[in-house]
Amino acid sequence: MKHEKEIFNKILDKTCLYSNLIFLIFHIVYFFIFLVTNSRAMYIINIGSVIFYSLLFILIKYKKHEAFSFLAFLEITAYMVVATILCGYDSGFQLVFIGLCVLVFFASYFSKKAGGIHLVRGLPISILYAVIFIFLYFYCKHFDPVYPLNPKLSTFFYITHTVAVFIFVIAFMIVLIEYVFRLEIRIMKDSTTDKLTQVANRLALSTYYSDLNDKENYILSIFDIDDFKKLNDTYGHLCGDYVLKEIARIAKESIDSELDFISRWGGEEFVVLIKINENIEDIYKKIDIIRQKINDFKFKYENNVLHATITIGIASFDNDKTLDLWISRADEKLYDGKNSGKNKIVY
Repeated sequence: MKHEKEIFNKILDKTCLYSNLIFLIFHIVYFFIFLVTNSRAMYIINIGSVIFYSLLFILIKYKKHEAFSFLAFLEITAYMVVATILCGYDSGFQLVFIGLCVLVFFASYFSKKAGGIHLVRGLPISILYAVIFIFLYFYCKHFDPVYPLNPKLSTFFYITHTVAVFIFVIAFMIVLIEYVFRLEIRIMKDSTTDKLTQVANRLALSTYYSDLNDKENYILSIFDIDDFKKLNDTYGHLCGDYVLKEIARIAKESIDSELDFISRWGGEEFVVLIKINENIEDIYKKIDIIRQKINDFKFKYENNVLHATITIGIASFDNDKTLDLWISRADEKLYDGKNSGKNKIVY
C-alpha cells in the first residue's frame, strides 16, 4: 500500500505540474495572438488566465491536487465557452472539451479517494461537456462571433486545437497505461511473494512447477527449522519471525538464482528446487551447504545469541503427477531425519 501511494503521488505531482505549465504557455501564446489581432476582451481574459495559472503552482507545491484539478477544469470550461462564443465555432476552441472528457476521468481516478464515489464524477461531467459542445454548435450557427478571425488564423487555431487534443489524450493514456503496468507488476509480485521472508510463496512454487518442462532435471528438497515451536515459546513470535527471515535469506544466497528456486511452503518449511547440472553427489553437497551455513550462523535477537538448525529431505523427480506428491516424498525423508537426530540431510 505504501509503494502504491508513492506511485500515486509521483504521478499526481508530475501530471499537475506539467499540465499547469502547458495551460500557462497556451494562454501566453493566446495573449500575444489576440493582442496583435486587437481582440481586446480576449487578450484581457488571457491576462487573467496567465495570473490564474501562475497562482495554481502554489497549490501544486503544497500537493493540493484535488483543488488544482477542480479550479483548472473550471477555468478551462469557462474559457473555452467564452472563446468559442467570441471567436466563432471555426476557431476550434470547443474541441478542447473532447480532451477534457479524458482528463476528467483521469483526474477522478487519481484523486485521493480513487476507487470510490469520485470515479462516478467523470460521467456526469463528460455528459455536461457534450451538452456544452452541442450548445456552442447551435449558438454559433445563429449568432456571429464578436471577433471574427481571418481564414488563415481560424485554420491555425482549428488545427492547433485538434493537435493539442490528440496530444493530451495520447499523453494521459500513456501515463495511465504506465501506471496500470507498474501496478500489475506490483500486484503480481505481492501475490507470489511471501510477505515475511520475501521469498516466493506456495502459489509461485505451483506456477513454477507447472511451467517446468524438464522436471526430471531437478531435485526437490524441503527443509524445516528444528524445534521452531520451542524457540517461539521461549523468545516470542517476533524472534521466530526474525529467524525465519534470516534463514530464508541464507538459503536464497546459497542457491543459483538463475537455475534454482526457493519458496516458503508454510510455517517454518521451505522448498528448494535445484537444477541438476553436475554430479548428483555434488548437488546433495550443494543443498547441504544451506544446512551448514544455518548451523554456523549466530542469530542475534535483542540481547540473545541464538542457534538454529534445519533438517532437509530430498527427492528426485519420479513422474510425480502433482507437486504435492513430489513434496510428500521429500517430506517423508525430512521426517526420517527429524526422527533420527535432526540437523541433517536425508535422501
